Amino acid sequence: MEKHQKEVSSQTLKFSIINYIGAAIGIVSTLFIYPNNKEFLGIMRYIFDGAQILMAFFVFGTSQSLVNYFPRFKDSEEKRNIFFSSTLLIVIVNSILFSIIFLLLANSLSSVLSDFQAFDYIGYSIIVGFAFAMMDLSKRQASNYKRIAIPTVLERFSIKIFFPIIFLLLLGGIITVETGKIIYVICFVILLFIALLYVKKVAKINFNFNHKKVFDRSFRKEYIKYSVFAFFSILGSLLAFKIDGIMVPNLIEVNAMTANGTYSIGVVLAATLAIPAIGLYTIYSPIITEYIAKDDIVSLGKKYQEVSKLLFAIGGFLLCCIFLGVDDLFSILPTQENLLDTIPIILILSFNVVIDMSTSFNSHILLYSKYYRFNMVAIAVLVVLNVSLNIYFIKYLNLGIEGAAYATLISMTLYNSVKLIFIYSKYKIQPFTIKHILLLGAFLGSVSLLNMIPTTNYVILDIILKVGTCMLFNGFVIYKLRMIPYVNDWISKRIGVK
Repeated sequence: MEKHQKEVSSQTLKFSIINYIGAAIGIVSTLFIYPNNKEFLGIMRYIFDGAQILMAFFVFGTSQSLVNYFPRFKDSEEKRNIFFSSTLLIVIVNSILFSIIFLLLANSLSSVLSDFQAFDYIGYSIIVGFAFAMMDLSKRQASNYKRIAIPTVLERFSIKIFFPIIFLLLLGGIITVETGKIIYVICFVILLFIALLYVKKVAKINFNFNHKKVFDRSFRKEYIKYSVFAFFSILGSLLAFKIDGIMVPNLIEVNAMTANGTYSIGVVLAATLAIPAIGLYTIYSPIITEYIAKDDIVSLGKKYQEVSKLLFAIGGFLLCCIFLGVDDLFSILPTQENLLDTIPIILILSFNVVIDMSTSFNSHILLYSKYYRFNMVAIAVLVVLNVSLNIYFIKYLNLGIEGAAYATLISMTLYNSVKLIFIYSKYKIQPFTIKHILLLGAFLGSVSLLNMIPTTNYVILDIILKVGTCMLFNGFVIYKLRMIPYVNDWISKRIGVK
């Protein structure tokens, strides 16, 4: 047991380190490289988001089934091999069928919807989507053996390295846009093979396609039912959270891909606020499951509020610093001219991320409870709402990419509100406390006052005065309110206070 815990802890630590290094590379690239050609960035993001949506069709929930049913076959090497081999074959067949369907659909609709730019890049998205599907399958199987570090490197870290390299080659005039797209696709194909070779080694896979030994009639029915449910849940999530990357260039008529690139910069920078949440949700998932299984709603409610306070403190703290310092910071960067129009997007989407973080793990409570179907319904409503608001704000109010950001903010806030109300109606728990209100007052007060401080002739000094004061004041308030108990305990040990 101790060996197992050390193994999990080691993998979790590596997972966290990889994500933070990847985020750092992403931030540097977003600030100094990508703004130099936002049109190319928009095209790449279009291909990437389209590929992720296509991946959902190619996988069709089978990768989730691979994890869900793995314990059933873990004691039999032959059945493990058959189960993975059969799942791999299903994904390959799905990929071929859906690729044909989407290519035929694109060909038949391209003459009717000549302005719909998705058809221009669907070939690239299909190849990248297939690579995503294979990597996802490999990652899930590797996670069954408590190996998540290498798949994370392939899925997150590697992409953030080779994309800036392609970008620099383009900016240096060494390659063309078309060559850049081809190299981009080839990199994903290489990652695909590396992922399969890795999982083959880790899981000691000997391909065996004698599916009848595993997929008997009763299991086949159960497997299909679970996979279909998983497919709709994942597709709904992807449409809800990736649809803006598809809609922006198709609703904006002038410089569509440049606008998508600008929006992408805002998305990347705002998403860095959510990094702590990703790690916490990973850690707390088994704890949530255990509390719900034991019907220990009191303990669940305490954790619900504990995580909410922690994430609200971190997210709000960072958002205040961004609000006060982003203008000055961008003004001294060599890419300032291409970054200034991203500031409204960064602020709106960062505000959205903080709201989402403060609602804690409400999606996980629904996902692991008997009310899991409600989460799928809520996501379906979110998709419709997000699409409708994007069309309204971008097309009819002519707000451009700011409209897309507002659409995301409003739809996500309503989505989280509905989940909070539903969870409270079923379990009588909610994530907020009086400390949230006190800290919110501190955030708003400090930002309002510091924003009125007259500027000096030295930008660096302005950043230090405003952001530094904000950090000191809000950090002190967070400490006094014990929003992050671990920090209080660490400080107390350091200064010898009991």
